[in-house]
Amino acid sequence: MIIALYKITSHDEISYYYIHDYQGHLFSPYTFTAIWGKNLSMGKEKSFSFSTQSDMDKRIHELFKTKLKQGFKLLYTYPPRNDYQDMFIHLAEKQVS
Repeated sequence: MIIALYKITSHDEISYYYIHDYQGHLFSPYTFTAIWGKNLSMGKEKSFSFSTQSDMDKRIHELFKTKLKQGFKLLYTYPPRNDYQDMFIHLAEKQVS
């Protein structure tokens, strides 16, 4: 899974927030990594590990809510249609209404 979010800052710069699950963790079956900044190859990075899928989904949901409040929008997901994309879109629609 890959999820890329973006926002345009007040200085017309693009800030990214990128989530992926392709780096596994030796001691946890559920993990994802978040990378953020203006240049993802030099951005900040944090890995999250969980004991259950439910706990991981809950944390991603919290991150999405925070990023939406900060003005981030969905840029890209892989696979193109996935549960996390649907989760983000649902939260974005809920925020607008």
